[in-house]
Amino acid sequence: MKKLFTIIGILMLCHLNAQNISTQLDHNNISANLSTIGAYFYDGENYSRGYEVPKGSGLHSIFLSQLWLAGKDEAGEIRLIQGNSGATYSDIFNGPISLPGTYTDPSFESMWGNSTWEICQSDIDTYKAWWSCTSGETTEGCDDILEPTNETLERIYNWPAHGDLSLEQSYYLAPYFDYNSDGTYNPDDGDYPIIKGCCAVYMIQNDAAQSHTYSNTDSLGIELHLMFYQYQTWDYLNDVTFVDLKAINRSAMDYSNFLTSIMVDADIGMPTDDSFGCDSASNTMYFYNADNIDQSDGGVQGYGSNPPAIGIVCLDAYMSSCVPYLGGSSAAEKYNLMSGLKADGTSWLDPNSNVTNYAYSGNPNVSDSWTFNWSTDVRGLASSRYGMLNSGDTITQTYAITFASNGEHIENVNEILNISNEIKAFYDGQSNQPCNGDTWGLNENNLMTLSLYPNPTNGVVNILKEGNCSYIIGIYDSYGRLINEAISKNDTELTMDLSEQPKGVYNVKVSCGEVAKVFKLILN
Repeated sequence: MKKLFTIIGILMLCHLNAQNISTQLDHNNISANLSTIGAYFYDGENYSRGYEVPKGSGLHSIFLSQLWLAGKDEAGEIRLIQGNSGATYSDIFNGPISLPGTYTDPSFESMWGNSTWEICQSDIDTYKAWWSCTSGETTEGCDDILEPTNETLERIYNWPAHGDLSLEQSYYLAPYFDYNSDGTYNPDDGDYPIIKGCCAVYMIQNDAAQSHTYSNTDSLGIELHLMFYQYQTWDYLNDVTFVDLKAINRSAMDYSNFLTSIMVDADIGMPTDDSFGCDSASNTMYFYNADNIDQSDGGVQGYGSNPPAIGIVCLDAYMSSCVPYLGGSSAAEKYNLMSGLKADGTSWLDPNSNVTNYAYSGNPNVSDSWTFNWSTDVRGLASSRYGMLNSGDTITQTYAITFASNGEHIENVNEILNISNEIKAFYDGQSNQPCNGDTWGLNENNLMTLSLYPNPTNGVVNILKEGNCSYIIGIYDSYGRLINEAISKNDTELTMDLSEQPKGVYNVKVSCGEVAKVFKLILN
């Protein structure tokens, strides 16, 4: 492995001198620019919109998004973290919470100045298979295993699994698989990053490195871990970007009335003709064009007829409020908005004069419902209330950014709400399925009826199908290697024998044309 260490040493020096402030996540139909200045889906280098869908079209549906976090300190004062929208003001900075005075050190800047780590599951699977062969863990099939590229090795070895204890950083940072359970990330021992989706970008940031020049409040001492990830599929997931947030209170202070929010400045093509709505039943904030023609103007390309809608779905926390962000610059005004109030602290009233935390909660497809009935450059704030955030506590939150374009402008709102329910079921029950060949096969509705039995099995597995499709069936081991493959043409039942394979969990990928599904199979 000495050759490998030499390569990695050179690559790390190159990496440390790279100071790019943004990267692209474009594994599916979305091209999302991710900037380290605290404004996500925003092109921080060119100060322009950064969420293109469809990818390569020149059309954008989001200008930028920010994460807001706020609570009250022991003196009752509001402390707020708000993502940046440019290079001048910010509450969010690169790297983990560290010893005061070290943030301006050149070594800190070289290590954490970029603070984005990009990797795909295919990189991880390639490395796992190669390591298994080169380490002697397995000898079967190794003639067909390719050595990872230098780029893949760099991504594996530079994964930010640990912090520097001498700088009072947390030892455990980005998630990883610890092959020998020794508590130390070392790819030479078979360790590798753990991500979600088929491709992901990981960020580590904090709010304590410098003064808050955006919100003008004291810092909270929060460390932010963000994972943006995508699946490549043949259904609605191909138009979705996921955001995982982990917020860790590394300060010695307890905060009351703690809130988290995602703020989205939606620009569905032309930015000045958008509308906004909330659906508390599905935890969704959505945006759509106010009419069925999205014009192009001033160099901004519009979507034309039947413009799309987008949704922001809170997947694992209750959306306690959802309101438009049309004004309010002080920390108190922003905290009111996060709390489901208007900026001035007054309550939202629905058309029946009932107090609500969900503004414009009517469906625009239903006549006389409570809708945002004007066109503007609108922003929205979806929030979750957590109550106390004590010293050492951690908050986790996952959002899905969705897209719908199959109907007229308000018909697409219905599609967004339908997708919200589907994506919640996916997130709860199926999102741990693997990616094979950079693709996650999900489109179950387009598959013929198919079953796998027995499962668990002692070796022989039967695949029973209906319909005339010629299925390609591949069985993959835990390293992502294809160990058995068959084609089922006119047969209604196919038998495959795994009795000579080691016990464990296998993935069975069944493909019919461009549609695929992955099953888990347990071999006893």
